[in-house]
Amino acid sequence: MSDMVAVGVDAGGTTTRAAVSENGAPAGESEGSGANPTTLGVHDAADAILTVVRKALGHRKPAAIVVGAAGAGRPAVAAELEKLIGSAFPGCRVAIGDDAGIALRAAIPAGPGIVLIAGTGSIAYAENGERSARVGGLGYLAGDEGSAFAIGMAAVRLYGRVLDGRARADETTDLVARTLDAPDRDAYIAALYDAPLVPAAIAALAPAIVAFAGKGNRASTRIVQQAGSDLGDLLKSAARAVDLVDTSPSIALAGGVFAENSLLSFLLETRIIGDLPGALVVRGGDGAAIGALRLAETLAAQ
Repeated sequence: MSDMVAVGVDAGGTTTRAAVSENGAPAGESEGSGANPTTLGVHDAADAILTVVRKALGHRKPAAIVVGAAGAGRPAVAAELEKLIGSAFPGCRVAIGDDAGIALRAAIPAGPGIVLIAGTGSIAYAENGERSARVGGLGYLAGDEGSAFAIGMAAVRLYGRVLDGRARADETTDLVARTLDAPDRDAYIAALYDAPLVPAAIAALAPAIVAFAGKGNRASTRIVQQAGSDLGDLLKSAARAVDLVDTSPSIALAGGVFAENSLLSFLLETRIIGDLPGALVVRGGDGAAIGALRLAETLAAQ
């Protein structure tokens, strides 16, 4: 009997992670660049995923691969990714979905629950029996409220007002000026519009802004307060959509924004207490790649 090798992949906007098991035992991990098909295009996203999968597999041949990819919630995108990844591993079962489902099951293995993902982008996903709902996840042009990108972009906009004389410079806007290499108005405009905007680069500002808020910086605090409010709105809307508001639901917080305790996580958890009484907040979990791996092991055994 041949070994059963399964691969779970968490393909985020900033980082792609893969986890491999062999006959149910951990057998390898790897990570690489982001693989969001919405921002990269499906073919480039597939290439990024395959690079990480091959690195994790080594010489092994997979029986099943499950990928949760930011931006793969659209059926056409998922189908194209499945075709491209499947063609690289003939005979392997491949399943593609968005990153919300694998994040939920990484932290809450079964039963009703909600996951709020806040990394480069943001989305809330809830399941209650056969019902499910996604709220947010509309991408950086139309949504991603409360995400690292939204936090970073709020600081970028504030720096624009500083350059216009409509706001005062401080450590928040000084950080933006250094990051964009934009000491004046012309350089600021060039940094934003002369080349395609890179969401991950803007999102990279967020950890420092959250840290500034924790130290009492007023500008960063206002940005973080708005992010906490926006994330709370996503959660409550998802809970309402599947009738979990009054059921003391389990709620998983996932994504880089929640990597450490901060003013943002405190504000959000305070909001949860008010909106969803008795809710159980789960932080950390096993990681989305492990959630995908569990699904891949089930798929391989079928």
